[in-house]
Amino acid sequence: MTTTPSVENNVTCNSTTPKVQKQTLRGHRKPVLCLAHSSERLSRYPPAKRNDVQAEIRPGHVHNSETCHNPTLLLSGSEDGTARLWDLRMKRASYCMMIPRDDGGGVPEVTSVAFHPCALQGYEDGDKSADPLFGSSQNCTVYVSTNRKVYGYDLRYHSSSSVESVNLKFTANPIVKSPHFDLSSLFECTDEINQLSFSFPRINAMQSSNKLFLSAADDSGEVHILECVPERYTETTKSNKIQSNTRILHHADPETYAITSCAVFRPRNNDTIMASGGTDCMIKLWDVTRPKKPSYSVHIKPGTQSENTTQLCNPPYIHSLSWSPSGRLLAAGVGDGSCIVFRGEGKRLVELGRMGSDAGGHGSAVAAVCFPGFGLKKSLIDHLNVPSKSVLNGEAEDRLMISAGNDGYLLVWDLGRDMVGDGAVDPAMIFSGLSSTLSAINIDESKKCPDLDTIALENSANEMESLKISTQNRTKKGKSSKGKNSRKSHSTPICDIDDIPVDFATSSPKVLFQIAHGQKPNWITCSRLSDKSFPSSLFVADTTCDISVYSLPIT
Repeated sequence: MTTTPSVENNVTCNSTTPKVQKQTLRGHRKPVLCLAHSSERLSRYPPAKRNDVQAEIRPGHVHNSETCHNPTLLLSGSEDGTARLWDLRMKRASYCMMIPRDDGGGVPEVTSVAFHPCALQGYEDGDKSADPLFGSSQNCTVYVSTNRKVYGYDLRYHSSSSVESVNLKFTANPIVKSPHFDLSSLFECTDEINQLSFSFPRINAMQSSNKLFLSAADDSGEVHILECVPERYTETTKSNKIQSNTRILHHADPETYAITSCAVFRPRNNDTIMASGGTDCMIKLWDVTRPKKPSYSVHIKPGTQSENTTQLCNPPYIHSLSWSPSGRLLAAGVGDGSCIVFRGEGKRLVELGRMGSDAGGHGSAVAAVCFPGFGLKKSLIDHLNVPSKSVLNGEAEDRLMISAGNDGYLLVWDLGRDMVGDGAVDPAMIFSGLSSTLSAINIDESKKCPDLDTIALENSANEMESLKISTQNRTKKGKSSKGKNSRKSHSTPICDIDDIPVDFATSSPKVLFQIAHGQKPNWITCSRLSDKSFPSSLFVADTTCDISVYSLPIT
């Protein structure tokens, strides 16, 4: 097993090439459609340490992501009709949740998964009393969507009610056969759900509201919003007496027959603001407390890309949306192969830039975008004298974005100073061993490991491989080596790259490096630097039954 390259205290961008560790999680029997990491909805600093940062007790006294107590759990959903909870510390699936059969008796696909944020808050505070097992995978509540249904699983209740003796050791049954919550009648979705999204918990102690919203974007062109989503399986929920207000956002006009492919809540600024996108080529900004009409709408027009690209024929459907850590920026993955970045200004969205294939982007539709929000090491914060305010509000990490395209490539972007502003750290300073030239990662085939048995749920983690970034020749702008697509086929493990020097003073968006994943992605998510098992890692679900994990070297 290859470990992550060591990090020097003297933060520099040297001429060596970084190494990326790859690991494969196996267990599902059909393609994995969706993912969620347990740190997605947690605030970036524990409350006590957050107060220290706000007070700026002394120069350089900034508590960073290294000291946060975040759980290391991954949730996945598949076409095999199961959702699996992976305890990444043990590199195996801890629970397999069986989804109820659909009305016709068929196996339903799990289209989206999400952790209930409040059930994980005890971890962030370092409160071991929140869980008798001190941070095991049993202390969480998860939600899954399938077809028009939304189900919840309280794994703390399951672990306490299904304990059995195995070899004189008491353990919970790893198979969860029935959900504890069925919110389908409350959501009232009329078509297949594409994405579940929780609002962000409020981190200001002065805010007394405990409202937490859960949204479901579906194929009918609507987004259904539910308040007061149950966190624990109690006497009230046992008797199906869940009471919650439901709101419906009409993203698409009925005559367009468009679907709502994605809807995500905005972090930090206001827990009631969300953005939605769909096949009507529209991005809309909403205040969910005023659901009658959006506060702002943007119509995405086809991009002006090279005539050699095949994306001229693809409409700019919105496949994915992601807010930056500060909540100032919104990125969209578009069907024409471009990524579009907006800045939120009050109730408006202002387009800042569009990165297509002619700018080094994808040669096919962008399936997913993500602002990873890995966090910053204290050594880097001190070295660059990053203001504590920028670290606290997430602005320091706004320049780093990751996109996944149907061309099989994962692109790591620096959005640039012109687009983001001076408050964000240059991502080239974040990655250890980033070359002074644009780089591509050569991905070797992972070693195979036995399939995870559904009943035993044995260890399904694969041995790590060291993947070295190498510099190759790249097809120049406006020219294509084969056919119309600007990138080679998936069978080629590494793309061709020109030796283009990276000017670190340049402030325009650029690709720092790319990973030749080789498969069409379905979903991506990231862990934080504070994750003890998979720090600063990218998780990718694709058309295979496996989950790929890329651990990126953070300096």
